[in-house]
Amino acid sequence: MLISPIHLRTLVDTLALDGHPFREAMALAGLDERDIDGQGPWIDESVFDGLMRAAMTVTGDPAYGFTASTSLAQTRYGPHALLIVHAPTLRHAFEDIRMFSPLIVEETELDMVISGEEACLLARPMGVTPDGFRFRMEWLMSLCVQLSRRAGSQEGDLLDCTFPYPAPAHVHRYETLFGRRVRFDASQGTLRFRAALLDALLPGHDRVVYDTLRLQAETLLATRYQRLDLVQALRQAVFRSLPRVPDAAELASLIGQSERSMRRQLAKRELSVPDVVQRCQRELSERLLREGLLPIKQIADETGFSSASCFHRAFRRWHGVTPSEWRER
Repeated sequence: MLISPIHLRTLVDTLALDGHPFREAMALAGLDERDIDGQGPWIDESVFDGLMRAAMTVTGDPAYGFTASTSLAQTRYGPHALLIVHAPTLRHAFEDIRMFSPLIVEETELDMVISGEEACLLARPMGVTPDGFRFRMEWLMSLCVQLSRRAGSQEGDLLDCTFPYPAPAHVHRYETLFGRRVRFDASQGTLRFRAALLDALLPGHDRVVYDTLRLQAETLLATRYQRLDLVQALRQAVFRSLPRVPDAAELASLIGQSERSMRRQLAKRELSVPDVVQRCQRELSERLLREGLLPIKQIADETGFSSASCFHRAFRRWHGVTPSEWRER
């Protein structure tokens, strides 16, 4: 997965603001000043994974992801982070996180499901190693709890929090932040809370500031899609929409083109809309299978297939083996 170098810049600045040897962390991760230019080309998530692990090393804190999530450095680059701070409600904040995630990451890391009186955040953080994945999971989950507390959440409002890895040595940090209802070795990372919190007014909301920042974010998003290669723009739009599979008309609208023009440009590359969608489904399914955290049925759901049998047929067409056989290999 490709991500914006803003992630590198933010973590380096976080280390610097906390008084940690950020240059040592950069050296451990094999980075120099050119690599952390927030306006530079997008990078593979493995680069950020290396910096996250280096941050834990230089700070001596295996739970530094919790600390990094509270840093003011996150509001320095682009309007999307400030937009979340100034959102009128928790619902707006989480919707903006999802909508504008393509500004900084190819695949959204947070999704939300509402069922009756409960809401559940689903976390799919970047990271290619266990330590990097855990660091980013702690970062995301901590940020979500901070937002819920701004909305006035009390201890009983957070129903439970799950993590898809064994309990770490610093499990007490989890219990301090999330309460006693923390479970490990789960199928995925989730934060379940009372849905009534979603519409509680957040303090400090200024409508003029929020509307201005949202317009800036929308302009940046449109500009990003225009600057991207057509296939890259379509990939981001598909990843942003999954598990719901968008049709051609919706994809064209998302990237700011007419459907006819989009189809014509794809045809010149001997591609079609279903080709691009299936490539995204294939990449996401391979990633989820490698992680080994979700059952096959749930991976089929996450990648937009109508049933597990449809997923099996598609996967066998791609690889000549079943998803279970591919995972075992």
